[in-house]
Amino acid sequence: MGAGSRCVSCLCCPFKCVACGLFSCLCSVLISLLVIAGVLALILYLIFRPHMIAATADSASLAQFSLAPNSALAYNLTVGLTVRNPNKRVGLYYDNVESLALFDGQRFGYAPLDPFYQGTEASTKLTPGFHGQQPLQGDVTAANFRQQQSDGKFAVDVKLNAKLRVKVWAFKVPGPKAKITCPLSIPAPGGNGAPFQPTDCKVWF
Repeated sequence: MGAGSRCVSCLCCPFKCVACGLFSCLCSVLISLLVIAGVLALILYLIFRPHMIAATADSASLAQFSLAPNSALAYNLTVGLTVRNPNKRVGLYYDNVESLALFDGQRFGYAPLDPFYQGTEASTKLTPGFHGQQPLQGDVTAANFRQQQSDGKFAVDVKLNAKLRVKVWAFKVPGPKAKITCPLSIPAPGGNGAPFQPTDCKVWF
């Protein structure tokens, strides 16, 4: 159809033409805003170059770690973690912070932690504690537990999850979800073996 046909259509249904025009205008504005936001995000990234956070397990001790005949694990674990923000211009808010403890891939402990803020180049000490009872599944896991108990040390994974918000100047923008995993070798309770060695943790986003 030509311009004449479009004119006739608008004359017959002017409200339809107005609605189409408004929709087109809104789409253009939204696309422009998305492009501007993307360009600003790229500029901020190039200016501030945010670095990945770092985490270390400084201490870990087992006051109790025993497996009953019915495969119920009784545990009392305390861990000391240091989380560091290496950025010189970017502050970090940690929300929905949770810590988990796993043995042989099975979660046995859960501890929520308070949200916190890290300024530039700041470090935060965290001390999640896990205690209680939790059944472990499978004969292989039970055999691994007995073997590690005989060796005098247990392989335990401690994980820390948090939703990040990034602070740049006075602006706060949503960030990624940080996932920290610390593979620990912890002396068995009452053992006389080697003490716990500080361990670097792995960080994913």
